[in-house]
Amino acid sequence: MRYMMFVKMDPEAGPPPAALIEAVEAEIKQQYADGILLDADGLGPAVEIRLTAGEVTHIDGPFAEAKEVAGGFSLFEVRSPDEAVELGRRMIQLHEELWPGQDVAVEMRPLFGPPTPAE
Repeated sequence: MRYMMFVKMDPEAGPPPAALIEAVEAEIKQQYADGILLDADGLGPAVEIRLTAGEVTHIDGPFAEAKEVAGGFSLFEVRSPDEAVELGRRMIQLHEELWPGQDVAVEMRPLFGPPTPAE
């Protein structure tokens, strides 16, 4: 089963410390080696495309009302929902250890449908 993880934080938090970046990179390399990580990357500013009352509009972010932003994502192939939750807990632990005092959330979402064929 595939899960997508979003790492969300306060948009005013500033850049993460180098030690956290290094630890996350090491975690990502290990997850690739273990065959559970399919893709991962940081996320840039959002553009929202919206349909309201038959009219399509778009708004460029950052959004003033946003209390948190998704700074990155990872796409996993796991054996169970519990394994997905454990991956999220590990990411939170890295933030707690290496960037204390920050409010960070990890959102794990299952993906539905067949996986995309390998190229």
